[in-house]
Amino acid sequence: MISLKNKIVVITGASRGIGAAICRHMAAEGARLVLTGRNMKRLKATAVSLGLDKKDYHIVRADITKKAEMKKIVSSARRKFGRIDIFINNAGVGIHKPVIELTEKQFDQIFNTNLKAVYFSFLELIPLYRRQGGGQIINISSGAGRMGVPGLAAYSSSKAALNVFSEAVAGEVRNDSIKISVLSPASTDTNFMSNMSRKSKTPSKAALKLTVDEVAEAVVFMARQNKNAWTSMADIRPLLIKR
Repeated sequence: MISLKNKIVVITGASRGIGAAICRHMAAEGARLVLTGRNMKRLKATAVSLGLDKKDYHIVRADITKKAEMKKIVSSARRKFGRIDIFINNAGVGIHKPVIELTEKQFDQIFNTNLKAVYFSFLELIPLYRRQGGGQIINISSGAGRMGVPGLAAYSSSKAALNVFSEAVAGEVRNDSIKISVLSPASTDTNFMSNMSRKSKTPSKAALKLTVDEVAEAVVFMARQNKNAWTSMADIRPLLIKR
């Protein structure tokens, strides 16, 4: 497996949950990080917690649902580090409601964050990766994208679309040494999932959840695969054992 030392890794939704865990594990591998999100205070707190030298990380406050903001992330990362090796589309939105109670604004928010933002990243990264001779994009999906989950119709659909979209585009660019990978975690112990469950009339009854670190470890595995090896799609689930 390859080393991630000095690799330039961009993580969206980096301020908490899975994103912050990915930052920790990538930093431990010696990667240099670009942390993005909408809350600058939380992004700075995450960066400080990593204990990195200022030359080894960069923070970009941005709204990934806007095309110009995605462009800003990529251009800012390039100005700081000169290149991007791995881009992790981690940021996501889920709203737990019966579909007839979901507003059009909420529906658009889910699809704009979970799918359209990834499209914007492809527009920026594919030409860049072709020029620099390759690179990787890792999209964080969800087990909900494998099936229709009641109360999460829009979220499940956005993740299902992300899976198919990623697989199709991966086939378009694989001969350019560009890897596009999708990781679909089952229920994970995050505030994101807890908030959805708390607001739901039918909260998750999953006895066990993955930890954010277990998900981050799977991301690191994908990133460290040899140049010729490519995991296009993978699921990660908890075993039915007590911790």
